[in-house]
Amino acid sequence: MQILLIADDAMLSSALSQGLSDHGVTPSQLTYCKELSTLPALMRQQPFDAIICRQYRHQAHEGIRLLQEAHYLGLLEPGCVLLLLDGDDELLHYPPSELYFPLRLSMPFNTDQLTRCLHELVLLTGLTRHLAAPMKLREWRLACSLCEDLLYQHQKNKALGPLLDRVKGYMLLQEQDHFQATQHYAMCTTEHDAWWPRKGLIHALLGLNKLDSARKDLTRNQERLPPTIQLELMLACLMHEAQWESAWEVLGKLLQKQSWSPEWCQAAILLALLLKDEGKALEQANALSLRFFSEHKFRLSIENFVLNASLAVLWHYPTAARISALQQEFDYLSKATTLRAHEAALLQALMLGLDYRFDDAIVLLAKHPPDTARDNHLTQLLGFAVSQFCGLPHHAQRYLAKLGQYQAKVAPSPLLQQLFKQVVIDLKLQLDRREQRLTYLRQERQRASASGQHQLAVQYAMTLQEEFPALPGDAWQLLELLQLCWPAGMPAPKVALLVDRLERRLTHSATFMEHHADAYQKTLLQIRSHLHPKSSSSPPN
Repeated sequence: MQILLIADDAMLSSALSQGLSDHGVTPSQLTYCKELSTLPALMRQQPFDAIICRQYRHQAHEGIRLLQEAHYLGLLEPGCVLLLLDGDDELLHYPPSELYFPLRLSMPFNTDQLTRCLHELVLLTGLTRHLAAPMKLREWRLACSLCEDLLYQHQKNKALGPLLDRVKGYMLLQEQDHFQATQHYAMCTTEHDAWWPRKGLIHALLGLNKLDSARKDLTRNQERLPPTIQLELMLACLMHEAQWESAWEVLGKLLQKQSWSPEWCQAAILLALLLKDEGKALEQANALSLRFFSEHKFRLSIENFVLNASLAVLWHYPTAARISALQQEFDYLSKATTLRAHEAALLQALMLGLDYRFDDAIVLLAKHPPDTARDNHLTQLLGFAVSQFCGLPHHAQRYLAKLGQYQAKVAPSPLLQQLFKQVVIDLKLQLDRREQRLTYLRQERQRASASGQHQLAVQYAMTLQEEFPALPGDAWQLLELLQLCWPAGMPAPKVALLVDRLERRLTHSATFMEHHADAYQKTLLQIRSHLHPKSSSSPPN
């Protein structure tokens, strides 16, 4: 048994350590953290079966925030017992996940209260520490069975029952055994006077696609639930209905209440992806901050840039200002730190593509296939976005398959799981629609060209170039069509810019130049003769 005591108050620390000693905890089993700056190193050195920390209400819920951040970074051991000192009755964001066993002790406390609390802590830690291994390996069924064994063995311990029942239900949700979870939580609503059984029951009902039942249960029990839990369950129901705009409004209220919560920031980023709103996604990514684990801040800024780069090309071609900003930040990060190999290759491929050097980008992507990508959801999203942008749908599909199999360092809540799964589905639909769109635009361009409707053919060809800038064949088709007519209403200077873009794309394609160099130069010369400043700006007849 290893216990971490986080306390900067000497008297409090002494009282706790003496109390733990009275319950058989040896000095070798107790680690002290008196300076928060040493906390990250301590938590990385070894796993802890129990952690004791103080709430510090006057300092913006620092104790809870510390635990939330540690959970987000995967520094808390699954099944860990958490003791929060000085906690109030409305700690709805404690524990940071139902992967942990929460205890509380109000301050000031007397000797009897401290003795009872520490007895419960030591007893619970001794019983539940064996849950850590199966929970860490995500062997939820085994963890659930262990919870059942403990419940049976200690059925006379009234304090232990709710804690074990709560974790058992969460194991069933993680296992996605929603039928058993529904039965378990329904039983818990009658046995335990708390809000968590109702929350678990509604998540289980949604897992069974029983939205109406979930809504009725939420409406019927609304007055018994704390406002924050009501909002969370409303959000889950709205997401199940794919009501993204309404879900965003509800999530906004949760963010107002707990703006520092990593879970709500993550949820907001995923929901923004479903809304296809890159501004919202980037705003939430930048809002995610780690007060107690500052050494992770630079890594967080890199991940924000990876997300920024992905969103820049995920739905449309970026503006010149956006491209310039991306290139500047990439140059800065490349000099300031050593990026992970696959991450750096994807970002470099994106920069090449933004410079219309798609062939070079494709060669680089081929050297770093999706199978070698680090198990990181942001890297996989970037791989999907860059592959799609560079005209490699099958490559993008492989990244998407890896994204669908991604396992976060810490098992996410049912809400985050639901959002993540929906994002992957949405990206798959986007990829399919994109391929259908490509086929349609090519067919319509060909049909218009064959019937002599050159102006219409140019419009389709321009749309192709805007939406699929990586494809040299379509760039060449547009260049050939510009010999016949210019886009309606487009002045010569804008046509010249369009031709410059096409030239940059085709000049950088070695394969195209190898087969079409003569025809390309001839076509380019003819078009430029119409664009020469000394000649008329009227389009070719």
